[in-house]
Amino acid sequence: MKYTNQFGESVQISASDEIWLNDEFFAREMAKLPSDAPRAGLAYRVSTKGQVDHDDIPMQKIECRKFCAQHGWRVVLEKAEKGVSGSKVSATKRDAIQELKAEAEKGNIDILLVFLFDRLGRIESETPYVVEWFVKHGVEVWSTREGQQKIDSHTDKLINYIRFWQAAGESEKIAERVATRIQQLNSSGHYSGGTVAYGYRAVHKGRVNKKGQPVKDLEVAPEEAPIVQELFELAAFEGKSAYAMAEMLNNRGLRTHSGVKFTPVHVLRILRHEGYLGYIVTRSVKSQHLPELEIISPELFQKANKMVDMRCTSNAEARKVAHKSDNNTLLAGLVYCAHCGAKMSGFMHHDRYKLRDGTVKESLKPKYNCYQRAQKLRDCDGQALYLADRVDGIVLEVVRELFSSIRCAPRDKLLEQKIRQEYQDKRKQKATLEKKLQDCEHALERYEAEVLRCLDGESGFSQEMLARLIAKAEAELRAARQEYAKVLQEAEDDRELAQKIKECYRQFCGWAEEFELAPLARKRMILNELLEKVEVGKGYQVTVHVKLTYKQFLELCQTEENSENSLRNTTDGNVA
Repeated sequence: MKYTNQFGESVQISASDEIWLNDEFFAREMAKLPSDAPRAGLAYRVSTKGQVDHDDIPMQKIECRKFCAQHGWRVVLEKAEKGVSGSKVSATKRDAIQELKAEAEKGNIDILLVFLFDRLGRIESETPYVVEWFVKHGVEVWSTREGQQKIDSHTDKLINYIRFWQAAGESEKIAERVATRIQQLNSSGHYSGGTVAYGYRAVHKGRVNKKGQPVKDLEVAPEEAPIVQELFELAAFEGKSAYAMAEMLNNRGLRTHSGVKFTPVHVLRILRHEGYLGYIVTRSVKSQHLPELEIISPELFQKANKMVDMRCTSNAEARKVAHKSDNNTLLAGLVYCAHCGAKMSGFMHHDRYKLRDGTVKESLKPKYNCYQRAQKLRDCDGQALYLADRVDGIVLEVVRELFSSIRCAPRDKLLEQKIRQEYQDKRKQKATLEKKLQDCEHALERYEAEVLRCLDGESGFSQEMLARLIAKAEAELRAARQEYAKVLQEAEDDRELAQKIKECYRQFCGWAEEFELAPLARKRMILNELLEKVEVGKGYQVTVHVKLTYKQFLELCQTEENSENSLRNTTDGNVA
């Protein structure tokens, strides 16, 4: 018979030892002992799931049973713990220890025997006192390898503590070695076990460990990857909430890898998991990029997580999206009261009114509500309620004008030509300042060289005049350096802005094409990207604020003749 010991080594059990695993043989051996033989309780424990799979218990059982037979002890109780960590699980939560304590209190055992003392535990602040408890209740504590543990003297107590302190240190070293090895495996792109994220599966691909045993690797699950992609797209492009997406998956009959229904927490974990970008990610390490594991592009991942962040409670004030994804209003999250500045909420409002003939009519209409005014939380002289359809219609008219302007805007080449022209202007300005800087430095050097001649009486400048000229040259040099640094920073900012504007151009063109046919959720997401906020005041005075990047893009696209009018109508203008 073979078994795997606690070190992962395969050990052959001899026939003479294997017989001690036979309960009938062992019972016959116990029957040979006198009736007054000391009564022993045996405790076995293995820490990891791997030891349970390979069954490390037989080795401990053989040694403990043989030890009892050799010492003439009658075994009255055997307790085994499989997959219980001695360094992480308190003795108060271990059933085997509690049952052995109960038997000791009843006086049913005289001896507690373990293979090694660390089988009782590896917690230095607790396990020594477990041993002391048994000894104080009249139970001798023995190990087949380390003998009896006494606490008769102060030295015995110290040895007892040091033994388990050392065992705790060994556990920490083992944990550190295992963690380091797992980090090495993960950083090199190998799966090291644990929960497999939705969208992947663990399969054998021929890789083996150092013991020659087959180990699994991750691969994309073809039936789950499209679902993961869909979740990211719904979050990024339609602003779907985690609750709504969980309900959608459950209604389709889908389940997690644990076989349970999806919850908002499960969906959020999927949206936050960087592994979908093509990495194996653990708490402390991220592997090199693995293209074969990539399900989500970095751009989509970033957009989806931006929406998740905006939905967080901590970002409630800055939230520019609807708090609920099933909101029926177009501008939920973007509308502000023009009078008190508070964010307005969108909701379905019940209107009830009576006709001339006495008939009561009811209707359900979407409206925007200034909550601060309604609850009298701040002074506000605006309206409490605004019809959402009317406000949405005004904003849609402005947005359509925006998209119409992009269709008339210069194409990509002309846009790039304008950007290049501005870049050339900056280069000329930079060259001019560089020459000015050189002139200032040269003037200062000339005046400083004149100082020695002045001291020798050979200069045409007096000391006072030379001091004034040097001070003036230093001031001009400082001003030139500051101006030069400012131009360099502006050039860098212009390069970043040019890149953003190019991205805006491509994105803006796409929105212009899809906006009219897009569903409500998608329209809401487009407006969230395009608009900073919408202010609504009495008499439906609406002010639409375009985000700065798009505003700069529009300014760049406008011709000089209609620049002012267009910007007034499309950015911060009032629309009645």
